[in-house]
Formats: sequence, structure tokens, C-alpha cells
Amino acid sequence: MATMNNIVIKGAKENNLKNIDLMIPRNSIVCFVGVSGSGKSTIAFDIIAKEGQRQYFESLSSFARRYLQKSNAPDVDLIQGISSTIIIDQERVRNSPRSTVGTLTESYTYLRMLFSRVGLPSMDSSFFSFNHPNGACRECKGLGRAIEIDVNKIVDMEKSLSQGALLPSDWYVGGRQWKIIKATGYFDMDKKVKDFSEEELQTLLYHPKTLFEDDERYGANRWTYQGIISRLKERNSKVHRSNPQRDLGYYTSTDCPTCHGGRLHEKALSVKINGKNIGEVANMSIIECLEFVRTIDHPHSEAIKPRLIEQLTALINVGVGYLSLNRSSETLSGGEAQRIKFARQLGCDLVETIYVLDEPTAGLHPRDVDMVIQNLRALKEKGNSVLVVEHDKAIIEQADHIIEIGPGGGAQGGQVIAQGTFNDILITSTSRIAPYLQESLNNTPHATRKPTGSISMSHAKRHNLKDISLDIPTGILVTLTGVSGSGKSSLVEEMMDRFGNSIVLVDQSPVGNFKRGCIGTYTGSFDIIRKIFAKEHGMSESFFSFNAHGACEACHGLGFIDMDMNFLGNVKIYCEACHKSRYKEKVLQYEYKGKNIAEVLKMTADEIKEFFKNDALQEKMDLLIEVGLDYIEIGQTLDTLSGGESQRLKLASRLQAKGEFYILDEPTSGLHCADIEKLMKLLNRLVDNGNTVLVVEHNLEVIKSADWIIDLGPEGGNKGGYIVAQGTPYDIAKNEASPTGKYLSL
Repeated sequence: MATMNNIVIKGAKENNLKNIDLMIPRNSIVCFVGVSGSGKSTIAFDIIAKEGQRQYFESLSSFARRYLQKSNAPDVDLIQGISSTIIIDQERVRNSPRSTVGTLTESYTYLRMLFSRVGLPSMDSSFFSFNHPNGACRECKGLGRAIEIDVNKIVDMEKSLSQGALLPSDWYVGGRQWKIIKATGYFDMDKKVKDFSEEELQTLLYHPKTLFEDDERYGANRWTYQGIISRLKERNSKVHRSNPQRDLGYYTSTDCPTCHGGRLHEKALSVKINGKNIGEVANMSIIECLEFVRTIDHPHSEAIKPRLIEQLTALINVGVGYLSLNRSSETLSGGEAQRIKFARQLGCDLVETIYVLDEPTAGLHPRDVDMVIQNLRALKEKGNSVLVVEHDKAIIEQADHIIEIGPGGGAQGGQVIAQGTFNDILITSTSRIAPYLQESLNNTPHATRKPTGSISMSHAKRHNLKDISLDIPTGILVTLTGVSGSGKSSLVEEMMDRFGNSIVLVDQSPVGNFKRGCIGTYTGSFDIIRKIFAKEHGMSESFFSFNAHGACEACHGLGFIDMDMNFLGNVKIYCEACHKSRYKEKVLQYEYKGKNIAEVLKMTADEIKEFFKNDALQEKMDLLIEVGLDYIEIGQTLDTLSGGESQRLKLASRLQAKGEFYILDEPTSGLHCADIEKLMKLLNRLVDNGNTVLVVEHNLEVIKSADWIIDLGPEGGNKGGYIVAQGTPYDIAKNEASPTGKYLSL
């Protein structure tokens, strides 16, 4: 029977899918490919993954279902051959400082058991838990970190007090706090702070509250002087302070001075195995932790060691061996979070399960991709089906079956344009990815641009950086490369701390989670459109806003109503009053060139340009098209955008800028080969406009197109943090010490 060996989908109409039929082989590695917004994730996640979970949940008792995630049936006519599904995505895991790599994988639980059984003096396992009152450090409450005010963030040592050396806004030159400092008579206001004596610096920063009385020469009579750091700490210790956010930029996170990052109180940290306490072991890299565990030779450890070794090995095998078990989950990247979920599944013995993965190569250096392929095969060989949404050629080439969705994104997508083996795709004329799969890496050096200057970084020691110093060239395209955990993110964090006022970080954080914000409102194009409608009909602009007077009264301008059906699922019901339009019926009676405002919101950038012929609108739509968002309807809400789409939308607002220094974090994430071509044109345009662009990236097409490469490594974690190579792509390809160069020279 076909459904025993295949997942059968008929009449899929979810999101932009065009009523498609699919037969997907089970017990295989199946790769879904296609341009951004084509519908590949809709099939893998919104149909197969959610339906597998939904059917499994419905087999449970109604009592149990009350405590499980709710989901609804996808918009398909028929789906067969499905089994329970496990999603391994890039969603951040438990965004809490108390959740760590060790607690997420249960590795720390086994480590606690090991120390309670083998360590001396002997203690109960709860004394080794930083989430238990018995074990938590009394100073940091088990977080392992303390926040301290960073002097360099509040004082510019190269300036005098009269020149504005004090950076917090309350101490601006001529302001009350500045006048008080002058009135004390303690300081030479024209001497650079770097020339202050130790006593003068202590007085400036830490002087306790002192009452002064003086005449009004300096605008003060009875007044209190307090050191800057003393004052900042006092006002941030008050429960009801007026603006707690404004001072966050002056703080930096350091190891807790009491537990030194071990998270536990001194009694627990006094227990040792082979000279190491549990805090020291949990702060080692996972690779070093595994080596330590293997050295333990004690009868009481024999029942615990095998499972702990298995879990640590799984973490190393997915490419996160450079992390520590004490690493907070809130500091993990999306790719790291996904690989930790991956490691948990490698230790399971499930069969006939469907695993659905979202770009498992995200954030991985080309050197580490082979490890991902091995792990995918391991899941398959256990008798499972592995469905992967991916753009990486190496993964696509190793898949048993490939399904390409397209041909475009949004309304232009949603169709199966090619499927079969890798070789089948290569000879399919309708495939958009085949030409890119056939191309070999072009290593011909291109003419690199010359820097216009540089910014200097000296003695960078953040996290695993090994006291590095370097000059980062400006006015060109720079890529920051290196294997996972080599220190790339740490270097970017250090740059933001030192030069944050002159650097624009364009990351993949959401543009907004507000259900009412859309592409049109973010770009300002919706304001222009509402003005056009208002002028056409002599009405108020707010009349044509779904966030104001024009909003449907039933759904309040959302277009849908969330209805909690208890254990049957949380159902999103499209509003019957406005038929998903978000507007009152009377608003929709007003048209411009035969279209009402709701119909206009369903248009893409190309359609808006053609319809309105408005110069201001055309300029905004051209920006969306340039950043590869031409497939998205301008009424699409911001909370539905992927990380890559959010990043490109932020870029769209920056394309006209000049003289800026941009840092982009993995901008190729989620991008098809065709979209990467668009991205490179965009980045080169930014540079040619007189900007500097630094890209943290693993994609070889981006790396080889750079003017300058900074390669960190040679490994991750403690074995990383060095500059292993700098230079043009041609220089790096010839450098035998560079892990990246080996792939550029293939």
C-alpha cells in the first residue's frame, strides 16, 4: 500500500500553496528547497510537523491534552502515512538565565549525580543544583554572573571634564551634575581624566554622599556630591526608579566574585573529584569535560559515566563541543539551540518518527557540515524519516529525495516545480536551483576595493578572545569567518561595546511582534497609500486605517479572532464580519482605480509600483525589491516574518545611507542561491555608496566576494579566539593555517 512507504498529501492549500499533491518517501532524508517565501516551510512545518503532533495529541486522553501544545488541522483535503513528529528548529530554548546547556540535555543532572556519589566530602545531589536553595550561590543566586558598571562606558579617558569626559546624560557639560562636580573644587576641569591620580579617579567615581554648602557661584547652595558610579548604583538599587532601562548600557556582565561563575555556594564547590569542583568542570568546554569524565575511576561512577559520556559525545558530534554545560541558554544562537535539540534526539531510540529540521547547517562553518550529514543519516538509519528545509548544497546533494517549491515567493510560489534525486533535479528544466547546483566554486580572485581607513581594536579579551589586536579596514566589504565558537560573536560584541555609537548592527531579531504592524506601516508606504485614498474621497486618513476609525468592530482590525477551544485546540477563525479584510464594510466601498484599501494591502511591491505610479511609493517599493522582499504582500504582519526577512527589511531602510559602518550577522541564513545573488548586489551597493560592511558569515559565495577576510580560530571554545589569517580571498585561500582557506581553495 502506497501510504505505508510514503507520506501522501492531496489538495494542500495552506498559506500560498496552490492546491498541490505530494508523495513523500518515508524512512528517507528528504530535502525541501526553494526561494524565500516559496512555501517549503509551509509543507514541512505547517502541514506535516503540526499534523503529526496534532494526531498524536488527539490519541491521548482529554485530561492529558489540556497540558499539551494546541494545534489545528492544516488546510489540506487528505493527508496519510503520517506518524508522530519532532520539530528541531532554530527557536531559542527557554530564554532564561537559569536554563543552561547542561540542564537542557540532562548532562548536568548526571554530573551532579557523579559528584554526589564520587566527590569528597560526600553530599546530597541537591547541593550541586544551582536552581535549589541548598546549592545556589548566596551572592548571585545561582546565575554565576554579576553585573558591574564598566568605567570605560561612563568615562572617556581621553577628554577632560570640561570637554565632556562624563558620558551618562545626567552629567552633560553645563548640567546640574556637572556643575556640582565643578563646585566641589576637587578636580582640575581641564585635565584629561587619564592623567588623574588614583585618588582623584576614586573621588570622581566612588565618593560617598557628601553634603556641601556654598554660595551660588556655581548655581548651587546646599547640595550633595556623590561619585558617578556610587550614584548610578544607588539609583539602580531602588525598586521604584523612574527609568531603569537608561542605565543598562553602562553595565557589563562578569563572573560572580564569590562563586567565580560556578553558580554554587562554597560548600558545594569544596567537593572535588581529581582536584576539580563541579563548577570548574561545568565551565570547561564540553570537549574538555568529556576528557575529565573519562579519567574518573571509581566503583560508584560506573553506573553514571556511560550515560554522561553518551550525552557529551552527542553534543560534540553536533558541533557544539566548544560550549560549556554552564552556558546560559539565553546566550545561544538559533543554530546552537537547534544543534542542542539535535543532540538530545541522537540519544533517543525512537523509530518510525518524522523529524523535521529547519536549516541544520545555519551558523556552521563548511568544515562542520559533514558532521550534520552524518547525524541526519544516523536518525534515518534508526528507521526514521528526516525532512529538512535547507539551502546548503552539501546537504541537498546527500538527500535521498528533493522537493523544490516555487517558482517564486509569495503569490508566485506554492507549486512543486521539481522533485526526485539530486541527479533528477539537475536535469529538470523547471528547477531554479539546478543551475546553482551545477556550478563549481569559482576561485578566480576578483578585483578587491582598497580601504579608506581603519578602526583599531586592541587587547580584546571577551569570552575566549586571546587578547587580540587588529585593524579593521573601512570603506570595503569585510567578512568575519571562523569555525563555530571561534570568537566571531565575541569580537562583534566587543566592537559594539567600544564603537557602538558609530556602528549599525543589522541582526535577525524580529522587527516587531505586534500583530497590527505590517510591511506597509514599517516602510511608511501605507501612510502614502492612505493619503491617496483620503484625497480621492475627501475623507480622513484614519478612516482608511485598520488600526483606527476604519477597523472592523468584530475583530478590531486584526482580520481574525483567536478562539480557545480548550483541549480541541486554539482555533484562529477568520472574521466573518470583514472576511479577513480587517475593515468595516463601509470603508471597503471606497475605491481607487477599482480597488479598495484591503485589496491594495494584498499587493506586492511590484504590483504597488504598477498600480499607483507614485514617485514616493515607487522609491519605497524599489527598496523592498532590492532587498529581495518583492514576494511579500505589504499588508503582511511583522510578527510573521522570518529572521532573514526581518534583517532584510531593516536593511531596506538603510540603503540610502552614506558613511555608516554596518555589521550583519549571517545575512544568508534562510536564503536560496538566487536570493544570495541579490544580497551580494545589495551589500556591494552599500559599500559603493561610501559605507563599510562587515559580515559574519560561513557562506563561501559571500566570503570569496569580500574585499578583506578576518579568519578566527583555529578551533572553537578555549582553542579558539586567535586571528589565524587576514587578507584578501586570494591570500586566505593560500594560507594553510586557515580552516576557511581550505574550502576557498577547493
